[in-house]
Amino acid sequence: MPPSPELLLGLDVGSTSARALVVDLEGRVHGKALVRLPSSHPAPGRVEQDPREVWKRVRETIVRSLAEANVAGSDLAAVGIAAQRSSVVLWDPGTGEPLGPMILWSDLRGSERAEELQAQGYLAPAIAAVSKLEAAIDGLEDGRKRMADGRLAWGTLDSFLVHRLSGGELHVTDHSNAWSTCYLDLSTMRDWNEKLIGFQGLSASIFPTLCDTWGPLGRTAPAVLGSEVPIGAIVADQQSGMFAHGALGPGCWKTTWGTSGTLMVSTGTTPALAPGLMPMLLASHGDETRFAVEGMVISAGALLDWLVRDLALFDSVDALTAAAASVSGNGGVVICPALQGLGAPYNDSARQAAIMGLSAASTRAQIARAAFESLAFRLREIIEAAASIETIELPETLPVDGGLAANDLFLQTQADLLARPVVRHTQLEATALGACIAAAMGVGLATLEELEPLTRTGECFEPRIDRAEADDRFGDWRNRLEASAEANPGAA
Repeated sequence: MPPSPELLLGLDVGSTSARALVVDLEGRVHGKALVRLPSSHPAPGRVEQDPREVWKRVRETIVRSLAEANVAGSDLAAVGIAAQRSSVVLWDPGTGEPLGPMILWSDLRGSERAEELQAQGYLAPAIAAVSKLEAAIDGLEDGRKRMADGRLAWGTLDSFLVHRLSGGELHVTDHSNAWSTCYLDLSTMRDWNEKLIGFQGLSASIFPTLCDTWGPLGRTAPAVLGSEVPIGAIVADQQSGMFAHGALGPGCWKTTWGTSGTLMVSTGTTPALAPGLMPMLLASHGDETRFAVEGMVISAGALLDWLVRDLALFDSVDALTAAAASVSGNGGVVICPALQGLGAPYNDSARQAAIMGLSAASTRAQIARAAFESLAFRLREIIEAAASIETIELPETLPVDGGLAANDLFLQTQADLLARPVVRHTQLEATALGACIAAAMGVGLATLEELEPLTRTGECFEPRIDRAEADDRFGDWRNRLEASAEANPGAA
């Protein structure tokens, strides 16, 4: 069959992996590829990646996905880019060469600076770029001089990738990614906050140009894809998942499970606040801006990897899952999954992880079960915070996606302890799919409603315990975490 003229390439470049997905407008997957992205941890709380290596591996996913689809770049109607948010990349605008390591969103070197900025009245979470950009520039031998001389550019990962995809022609980012940096001017939603930039002694010239989330944003360089392919969308990774679920309307929601777990709830064209959750800009197009709230379980897949790789309790996550399935309960074992602080609604970067309730009778299987349960309980805390928004009503069923969502026991545990049905997207690579959907909208191929075949959900997991039991187990877990924090104030 000849290749369709309406094939879309979606890129999803996250914290631990890069994906490329080639789909058509009916949702058929023609090709896909995944490669892992290595990180380094040069000091406690610091997380870095080599931008050159990231770009090399992104190129690899593109080549492999097109080869699997048996198409060339000239067969693509558009490309969409989704990437991890609030990362910090510095590069030479003349050569495109990175000037240092990429600082990931999960890096906590900006914790003290975040507190200083907050004291001045600025919105500045420790994980946001606003808390780390100064340190990144000052970490270069001649960072400030480069900035003054016009030899420095910065951007989040999406901005760096688009710069490379376009052969150096584009230095842009969309409003959803800009929001996550906390440099966006909240009074206009369309400009950088010049007051904040000046307060930090930075130059606005190093910032990318702001653009819509979807639209005719530019073209790839022939040297990259062999053809000038329209770039139809640039979108932050979690927001991209909302496109995959068709969840842009108020009250629509989804959870993405990967290295972290993130619940996002659309509030439509009106921003809203919820205790402990982060207001987000979901997407922008023309004069319209859509908003959301978000809460993050910072260590989700990372918690399971830690039990497997670092504590060496299991040979693999599959072995951990099998162990968890072999027992009916946790035997009194409780886990606080705060490997890099405790996310929403606490947002406590100093909180430490803990495995509690261990005894001589405790088993590895019970620890595995407690790990799954801890992630479900953390998500329940975030859902309770989101439910306080008076202007929206949360649906009964929770859609999920992401690599960890392939785990049936993990999703069944959520359904049980959330006391609500959990439904899995048919395409686990939903972030890459969302980039495809947004790109199709960006080049005018279809509207979100016309792309409904791409937003299908699949298997549904129904609760197998009653709500009263779920409530009791949740209350016990939370009480024990609170007691642990009180008994160990240095770790709280």
